Amino acid sequence: MKPVPAKILEGKENEVYDTKIVNSPYFSTLFHFHEECQLNYVVESNGTRMIGDSIESFSHDDLILVGSNIPHVWHNSAEYFVTSENENQAKSITLFFHPEKVISMLSQLGDVKELSDFFQRSRRCIRFRGNTKSQIKILLIQLAEEVDVLIRLGLLTKIFHILCKTKEYDVLTGAGYTNTYQLKDNDRMDIILKHIFNNFAKEIPLKDVSDMIYMNKQSFCRYFKSRTQKTFVEFVNEVRIGHACKLLTQVDYRVNDLAYDCGFNSLSNFNKFFKKAKGLTPREYRCKIIASAHKS
Repeated sequence: MKPVPAKILEGKENEVYDTKIVNSPYFSTLFHFHEECQLNYVVESNGTRMIGDSIESFSHDDLILVGSNIPHVWHNSAEYFVTSENENQAKSITLFFHPEKVISMLSQLGDVKELSDFFQRSRRCIRFRGNTKSQIKILLIQLAEEVDVLIRLGLLTKIFHILCKTKEYDVLTGAGYTNTYQLKDNDRMDIILKHIFNNFAKEIPLKDVSDMIYMNKQSFCRYFKSRTQKTFVEFVNEVRIGHACKLLTQVDYRVNDLAYDCGFNSLSNFNKFFKKAKGLTPREYRCKIIASAHKS
């Protein structure tokens, strides 16, 4: 999946920030990147989210900040594409802002070092939680619906103030992650990733995928790792573990069914990989999620 360079604010009356509301049968953007940072709140939807080298399942109430020029895509689960009369919906509210232009604008009003430091942290991409998420999603809705310029600016600065102060977040991308995608890449990665996202629950033969983009297996493995910084097996297993984490949030789901529902060929293999990825067994992970839910 080649990340497409996108122009979000260029040519608009306000090139500093803007909001976008999506209400569609499914999210339709390609794997892409842009200079603007993106604060994205998923109101309703589920699937797989890929941001830089982070691969996770997502569902409603997901609040993510994507840093400048980090490739990303929210890809819906397969059932969203089964029929044109699908009852599933993909709803989101997004704030786009150009970090350098925001700094330039606000620096005329006072010291912006704290905000500048936050923008630097955002390069790792961030998932927000807890009370911070509760506050920000309300402000995003207000900002998206407001038309008064001064009120909008007040809401924007309030969002930045909360994000600069909060400790309720997790970074998503690795410390050493860099965007290695090049514009000369063709659409091969687009084909590969969509196939993985739609078929991870069953075996995905390496030869089948390499044949899809007319490569032999050895060339494909080198190509894939150079673009994702992961081996093909590592990547597929991370998609599966992300889906397993989503299933573990469902209290009536049987842990013993996880391995086969997520595409692993044995329970022991699944448990081993899950603990390596999350540092916990699936049961321990579920207990942690339940405890966290009770606290909030």
